[in-house]
Amino acid sequence: MTTVAIVEDNEALRRMLVELISRQEDHRCVCACSTSREALLEVPKHHPDVVLMGLQLPDESGIVCTARLVGQMPGLQVIVVTVRKEAEIVFQALKAGAGGYILKPFRPGEIIQAIAEVRAGGAPMTGEIGRMVVRSFREPSVTPEPNGLTIREAEILTLLAQGMTNKEIAQRVNISPGTVRIHLGNMFKKLHVRSRTEAAANYFRAKQGGPVSAGEKHLASG
Repeated sequence: MTTVAIVEDNEALRRMLVELISRQEDHRCVCACSTSREALLEVPKHHPDVVLMGLQLPDESGIVCTARLVGQMPGLQVIVVTVRKEAEIVFQALKAGAGGYILKPFRPGEIIQAIAEVRAGGAPMTGEIGRMVVRSFREPSVTPEPNGLTIREAEILTLLAQGMTNKEIAQRVNISPGTVRIHLGNMFKKLHVRSRTEAAANYFRAKQGGPVSAGEKHLASG
């Protein structure tokens, strides 16, 4: 018997997934949650094998929820079910601990197959997402190491550029918000910037293959 939890804010979709799982003889839905807060309370109580996770939750993102659940339950398998297919979102979800990524709209059989695949040790992904992941390994990566950043500072810069708060960054890399602030201060000095926005602009400019101009720094800081 495979036990499944559902975390999805859309009531109609949540009910549809509950019914889909309940129709399978060898599957059982143990809880269905509409918020991250509810999921963080209910999922650990029921110890499901698999969580079907929506990303656009009303209180905090499904990515943060995934990271927290996987942190509490290392053996938990999370399959993201979403319309979001931006590369940054996909890689944030996978880095947070998701073991699969299925795009909406989906066929009912696709969800059941994804559950079976992740239970067998696979990484089920909609074809479009799988191709994106493969392409990412073929493209040369741009790292901020020439600026003298440590590995930890480079990781924090990447998360900062994704729009995360200090608290979210702290939760992701398992350090305190105070330590994040210390890293940011050191990072700002090395990058010769004065703000989070300016640091993010520096990051995105580096991703495009060039330095941040003085004009861009002025616009970012304004």
